[in-house]
Amino acid sequence: MSLRFLSTFARAAFLVLAAAVLVLAGALCLGSQAPQAAPIPSGCGTERLDAMVGQMILVGFPGDDETDEGVKAVRAQLNKGTIGGVVLFPENIHRRKQVKNLIAFLRNAKSNPRPFIAVDQEGGKVQRLNPWNGFKWVPSAAKVAGNPSFASPDAAKRLYGEMAAELADAGFNMNLGPVVDLNTNPRNPVIGARGRSFGADPDVVTSLAASFIKAHRAANIVTVAKHFPGHGSSAVDSHKRLADVSATWHEVELEPYRRLAQDGLLDAVMVGHLYHPRFSDMETLPASLSAKAPRALRNRNWLDFHGVIMSDDMEMGAVRHDFTPEELAVKAVRAGTDIVVFSNVQAEESQLGVRIHGALVKAVCDGRLSRSRITDAYGRIMKLKRRLARKNLAGT
Repeated sequence: MSLRFLSTFARAAFLVLAAAVLVLAGALCLGSQAPQAAPIPSGCGTERLDAMVGQMILVGFPGDDETDEGVKAVRAQLNKGTIGGVVLFPENIHRRKQVKNLIAFLRNAKSNPRPFIAVDQEGGKVQRLNPWNGFKWVPSAAKVAGNPSFASPDAAKRLYGEMAAELADAGFNMNLGPVVDLNTNPRNPVIGARGRSFGADPDVVTSLAASFIKAHRAANIVTVAKHFPGHGSSAVDSHKRLADVSATWHEVELEPYRRLAQDGLLDAVMVGHLYHPRFSDMETLPASLSAKAPRALRNRNWLDFHGVIMSDDMEMGAVRHDFTPEELAVKAVRAGTDIVVFSNVQAEESQLGVRIHGALVKAVCDGRLSRSRITDAYGRIMKLKRRLARKNLAGT
């Protein structure tokens, strides 16, 4: 072996050894500085987690017929359990027979439990089912309260009983109402000016809201009281931007929730996109994305509500400009919301439910959402769906 070969061999060996030392040193250095990855929660990515998360999603969809791609897509998501329900908007509703067939197609999905089929049917300016598409006209909450023919609890129950019967006949099992906001600002563009409140008196609001709920329970339809902690005093429409009620909101606005909860009449509560430091975790963050609002609802010494908490529509202007849909879903659920609602009217995205589902599962996997938060929400939703299946919404 020549001296030249040995010299070359020695140089090569030295370079290999030096490289190995550098790699080892780098690894040791990185190992001492890099944070450890969050552990994957137990059951992450399992069918069980997928099923629980699916029940927490309620979405709108494009289309009005079973042959439409958006309708087929959302039915497939119901089949798979990717979502737990749908909400219909005017774009989905054209004729009585058409909407009945559409809902039958969706309800016949191989979904266990049965999905929520929801709609906004308050009366007045917010009624998706109306004479233009083959249903009866129902007066606004303000007109119900102001008309002696409807204002008594029994008369109101009869009126809302007719409305609930039409909903049930069409196939709906959830109504996103009643509005229990106190009309403390009659010029409020989204509540007072549209006649959506029963009035400023909490006694009247509670009484008529109770009639609304009882009428729906008789038809086996879940109701959702809204917009916690109270939208009646706002000066802006949260469909357009965040409604700051910090200077106008009053404690009395909680009375309808307190009394209805006390009487066992709250199936679910919708939290509004409203800012108030008492219900918001930080400045400009709405109650719908804050833990303070659910904590107030759950507090046994305050409102003592332990049913389902839902978000207002996550496509509304109050929130959609600041976060992605995925971020909104994760923030709301982490704060304590059980069901996130996406109207999908703006996006008209047939796979929106898949996106939201994936975002929530991923948040559990990377530790941003705890598994216990998902389990708690799922338990409340399933309890409500069991009562619905047994036709016993007044039960426990």
